[in-house]
Amino acid sequence: MSHKTKKFLSYYRPYLGLFFADMFFALLAAVISLVYPMIVRYITNNVLTGAGIAEMVPTIIKLLFLMLGLLILEYISNYFISYKGHIMGAKMEYDMRNDIFEHYQKLSFNFFDNQKTGQLMSRITNDLFDITELCHHGPEDLVISIIKFVGAFIILLQINLPLTLIVFAFLPIMFFFAVRMRGRMSSAFRKNRERIAEINAQVEDNISGIRVV
Repeated sequence: MSHKTKKFLSYYRPYLGLFFADMFFALLAAVISLVYPMIVRYITNNVLTGAGIAEMVPTIIKLLFLMLGLLILEYISNYFISYKGHIMGAKMEYDMRNDIFEHYQKLSFNFFDNQKTGQLMSRITNDLFDITELCHHGPEDLVISIIKFVGAFIILLQINLPLTLIVFAFLPIMFFFAVRMRGRMSSAFRKNRERIAEINAQVEDNISGIRVV
């Protein structure tokens, strides 16, 4: 593991409890989203076709209460992910910003002579914000995507094996286009950040020059 990777992961260390709680609720929300279709499928295939009205209604009511409980649990999970997860991201952003500012304090005068203030400010504001968004949303989205993908694949295999294989046969094609578009988006995103840094530098120069004028 490189030094940069270790340094990046070290920002999670003070908030490991919050991080694992966030991952737990992300996992829970993903699992609940897979349970809903299974309940609806059970009602359609078993309850509505295999019993009379007298037996059907109580079963449907029980399942509706079950879905309501899952809905409340999913809401709590998403609330924790959105609120507490962003708190973790904000704290990590605070730590990173302090470290960057401390690093700026140790740099030589020649460095600042060759750099524009607006670009330096852009690094500790816009760029750092995007990094902390990755710190927060990256692990969550990864866990949710893996759980949903694997769970959906297993469920569909039990329903219809040939149709499942046909559907998932298109995944390599989708993956190819996703990787290809990712390269273009990364290039466009990099140019966008560079342009924003230039704009910030121009704004800073113009504002600081007002006093002279």
